[in-house]
Amino acid sequence: MDIVTLSERGQLVIPHQIRRKLDLAKGRRLYVEFSEKDRTIILRPVDTFRTLRGFLKGTPPANQMLKTVRMEERKQDEARRRR
Repeated sequence: MDIVTLSERGQLVIPHQIRRKLDLAKGRRLYVEFSEKDRTIILRPVDTFRTLRGFLKGTPPANQMLKTVRMEERKQDEARRRR
């Protein structure tokens, strides 16, 4: 556990080891959350587009999904017209 000191302006330095583990660099944005229950401050990195890369891997391409949705809508429209 590291101990940090709060500056006059309310700033603190996150220790190097933690910054490295979380891939934090200058300008990186963090969520700040305060827990009333146990009076703790929680910092969470804001996900960047770089970290989201590949999360749709294995899903069909968007144009293929759109074609499927449109075909289903056409089938529903045709079924309504027949009634």
